[in-house]
Amino acid sequence: MSAPITRAVWDSKLRYAQEQAQRATKAELARNYSEAFELYVRAGQLFVWLLGNCPTATTNNDASITTSPGSASACLPGPNTEPIVAGSLSDSLSGASATQTRERLKQMATKVMARAEKIKAVRKDLRRIDRDALSQEEQSTILVSSSLINGLRYPIWNGSASSLPSATGSNFFQDAQPQLSPVQLRKGASFKRASEVPNVDDRGWSSKLKGSDIVQDIVTDCSFVAALEAAAEHDRIFGGQLATSALYPKDASGCVQPSPSGQYHIKLHINGAPRTVSIDDHLPYYPTSTSTDAAASKPPGEGEHRLMCATSRNGQAIWPALLEKAYLQVMGGYDFAGSNSSIDLYALTGWLPEHIFMRHAGFQREKTWTRLLAAWNAGKCMATAGTGTGRSSAETDQGVASTITLESGLVSSHNYAILDVRECGSCRFVKLMNPWRTAASIRPAIAVAPEEEQRIYESKNSLEDRLGRLLNEEGEQEIALGLTFIVTWDDFCSHFDSLFLNWDPSLFDNNVTVHSSWHVSPSIQSTGASSLDSRHPDPHFKLSVTMPSGAQSSSSTNFAAGDPSAEIWLLLTRHITNTRSNQYEATGLLEKPSLAEYIAVHAFEDDQAASESGQLASPSAPGLYKAKHKGAYVDGTHCLVRLKPSEHSGKQQKQQRRSFTIVVSRRSEGSAPVSKDVNYTLSVFSRYPMELSELRTRMPYCETIQGAWTARTAGGNATLASFMCNPQYALVVPPAGAGGLQLQVMLECADRRMAVQVLLAYPGAGTGRVTHLTEGDVVLSSGMYHHGLALCSTSSSSGGGGIVLKAGTYTLIASTFEAGMHGDFALRIEATSPVSVRPIPQEGAGMFHRRLAAEWKRAVNACGSPANKGYFGNPSWRFSLDRPAEVVARLKVDSVRSGDSVRPYVNLALFSEDAGGVGSGGMREVASSGSYTDLICGAAIERVKLHAGTYRLVASTYKPEVEAEFSVELYTAVKVDVVVV
Repeated sequence: MSAPITRAVWDSKLRYAQEQAQRATKAELARNYSEAFELYVRAGQLFVWLLGNCPTATTNNDASITTSPGSASACLPGPNTEPIVAGSLSDSLSGASATQTRERLKQMATKVMARAEKIKAVRKDLRRIDRDALSQEEQSTILVSSSLINGLRYPIWNGSASSLPSATGSNFFQDAQPQLSPVQLRKGASFKRASEVPNVDDRGWSSKLKGSDIVQDIVTDCSFVAALEAAAEHDRIFGGQLATSALYPKDASGCVQPSPSGQYHIKLHINGAPRTVSIDDHLPYYPTSTSTDAAASKPPGEGEHRLMCATSRNGQAIWPALLEKAYLQVMGGYDFAGSNSSIDLYALTGWLPEHIFMRHAGFQREKTWTRLLAAWNAGKCMATAGTGTGRSSAETDQGVASTITLESGLVSSHNYAILDVRECGSCRFVKLMNPWRTAASIRPAIAVAPEEEQRIYESKNSLEDRLGRLLNEEGEQEIALGLTFIVTWDDFCSHFDSLFLNWDPSLFDNNVTVHSSWHVSPSIQSTGASSLDSRHPDPHFKLSVTMPSGAQSSSSTNFAAGDPSAEIWLLLTRHITNTRSNQYEATGLLEKPSLAEYIAVHAFEDDQAASESGQLASPSAPGLYKAKHKGAYVDGTHCLVRLKPSEHSGKQQKQQRRSFTIVVSRRSEGSAPVSKDVNYTLSVFSRYPMELSELRTRMPYCETIQGAWTARTAGGNATLASFMCNPQYALVVPPAGAGGLQLQVMLECADRRMAVQVLLAYPGAGTGRVTHLTEGDVVLSSGMYHHGLALCSTSSSSGGGGIVLKAGTYTLIASTFEAGMHGDFALRIEATSPVSVRPIPQEGAGMFHRRLAAEWKRAVNACGSPANKGYFGNPSWRFSLDRPAEVVARLKVDSVRSGDSVRPYVNLALFSEDAGGVGSGGMREVASSGSYTDLICGAAIERVKLHAGTYRLVASTYKPEVEAEFSVELYTAVKVDVVVV
């Protein structure tokens, strides 16, 4: 988060803006229009930022703005100033009111931008001026623009509770209450001031609630209540005030206290920064009537007033309800569909959210347990869990909605709080709680027996050795009341879909944050173009980390294997502006429903070892960039990536520098177009010193090529016969002097679900189309297939010597992992010198095509090579040309039918039947696929020009008596009739 804007910083920015404007004027007078245009634009951006962050009248306890001698404001022009020229600025802002200052800033911004527009109108060769994403003014602008959610503004928390706004009257009333849910309205809910309700539990402010004391009522926010329960349980075990840390006012000891005016401020981590949410103490209560329904809804022994929202089991604790109200106000009201409890817990506490997908093929059960147990015992993480959808074994009505109970006894699509994690001998257990008020004494089928639970809590673990009998006594009470249940770790992994963790940010000594935007091209925002056409390239950043020698083998904490602080964490947050996409209103305030949006962080570590060696990459060393993360897309607002820098062998140094290219990516559902700019925040955490810088076009020459995988060109990976059909391009590198050429290629796919790869290889024969890959063919590679994006480069971003491309022609290949995957893509090629790129036509493009299917049968036509008798008994075809024409043919083995499952060695040969006496039977070989081969792509006769005449095409295996099905793709420049011989 950017630091608060002080008066000194504002004056400095004003001075710099004025200097930019003066330099622009001088450049324009000198007819250096490109420089003048950029300077005018930069100055205009600064003046706009200054206007948005103009100090208020209270900044200096004076109604006027004063400046120090020599400051930039002494040069700011008055309202009647002539057009901008160096030295013509005369009026000072000294003594000007805030209104006058704003007016003059507007005039200055208008003038410099007008000059930029005039230059742009007469000079068509001007390049686009990008904003500096890391500048303080841009960071501040992004955060301010993200303050508006659902039409309500949530300012950035200024870091001081004493400066929070306070109510001027005796009672504070917020402008509008959060909208009640349909279920609450049906139950007769009404807002009442908690401070005016008799018999409110005053001890709820001063006494702590443990996790099992907090319950969800009929509001569908299980994720938020589970987060509250996890935080409260962490406070009970380890001390602290995480559960109430967001709620103000507080007393001197940091405990929450009632507000005399009923005004409360909640600090929520939303849209890249802690933000202030101000509410009053009006809360939804059950009706006080004595109707049958109302009476039945009250637990025995309670008074007439019970909260219809998150609270304690007795229905009267206030602070959980206040936190819930603030969060749901931001989320659009009490009709909240729930989310991911790690995101809710991050909003409450700022602890870093991690979503572990336990149904993912890459889930590591044992490593996850080791990480979880070590962090839990150290008090460095909180945990919740989520179930997936599934077939129902029963349906229940909790007053919220009809919910599905799975065969395991768990509720589908539901969040549970994790209240304990422990080992008992060789057994591993997790204690959970269903947030529902009505879930007490309901045990899922997978829960261990009560007797087993008692035995588990009769044995101490390492955490209890430090905390005494507290955990055991509390755990035994919860078991007796049926408030919680315990499952084994194996059952937990089998029946839950997601494990949500939140990590203490103090694990990391250093962090760096950038706030920026994914931009949409203005010219095609409303055209319905594909998502690749409708947006700028994904933002790139360079991350440099300075690590001491041997850093990987040392640890600053007492964690076991999987110490988080030994890693580099990247947290990407997509800012939200509207949470009511399913409640579109005609007022225009809310947006129309939109497709789901997906975000991902792709991280590529520079292969410094390859860079230093200067060797070209090969399949065994695929490319200079090694992917450290596959870039899995998530449809939430937060995405966490954990990186562990590679250990470099060789000469040990006191410090080792690691460099990464970070790509933050955004996709819409399928390949639908993105419709608007969206802000985001990228935060990096590490115990090592770091630098983060923006990467624009790093090389002077850049070209973007749009392409697509279609029914004919979606060839899949290099192990498939159809690999040769993938889109391929000839990349011509001109002589570039002694330094050679450096190149970066990025492949972006419109569909985030498609795994893609980009390769640069030596060209194949003929047109340059590559039909297969062998050792040494690959020059550069993006490595393993990655969802949505792939990147390869010749040089490390750290500026080392790296790999250089020599002059010549190469083949660029864009492929998907699976064949038959259709979608659009874009290839972005950056180079230090101009390169030409042209598509390579498909084999046989523009020619007549015939597909000839056949098979070799033992004792019929499996006659083998010419060295065997009866060669011309192999499957063959005859065709005639009435004039000279070109021919291309390819033989592919479809399936092997003999006992030998190995693909046979095959050959395709073309004979002229008009040749006279040369060759067997008076036929002369005029073309051949060459040596017998077992390549997956088959054997091919490259483009050959034939004279008019009759020809015979023979398909053979090297060994006779081999049975297999095959096909021949025959391409001819003229239409021919083909006859089976």
